[in-house]
Amino acid sequence: MKRTSKEQPTDLGRRRFLGRSGIAVAGIGIISSGLLTPAAWAASAVGEHASATLLRMARDIYPHDTLENKYYAAVLTPLARKAGKDMALKKMLAEGVKALDQRSQQLFSRNFLELEHESDRVLVLRAIEESPFFQRIKGDLMMGIYNNPELWPRFGYGGSAWQKGGYINRGYDKIDWL
Repeated sequence: MKRTSKEQPTDLGRRRFLGRSGIAVAGIGIISSGLLTPAAWAASAVGEHASATLLRMARDIYPHDTLENKYYAAVLTPLARKAGKDMALKKMLAEGVKALDQRSQQLFSRNFLELEHESDRVLVLRAIEESPFFQRIKGDLMMGIYNNPELWPRFGYGGSAWQKGGYINRGYDKIDWL
């Protein structure tokens, strides 16, 4: 049976379902596999270089080797989206990345992303840590990472005590050194 272009199928046939679900699974696989890097999520707003630099910076400010990039990107992506609409924020991010690269060039003759050793990157970050750019990134990361209940068990934090009735009967009553 041939359909005209105006007719819409009323049921979702098996082939159509499999075709559409396969596309969705492929998309999820690309994102979760790392082929679409967290830096690429923000690239449309601040550029690829700035996105990658911000991600590296985030991992150096709050270094948790066991955390995947997706947790850092979950904090940086909304910031990049805001920058897409807020020209002052976009300018601050662009100039901040530029200043980071300039300081890195002065100290090591390389851009920040090209520095292989964490200690070198930390030295560059310390040089700009008083800047509004650094403080903005640091503040957003602190709230985004440490206020994420999904990550609390990975840090050994059991959550808010008052919401669970306080500290009594949660292991704290067995502390013998107090």
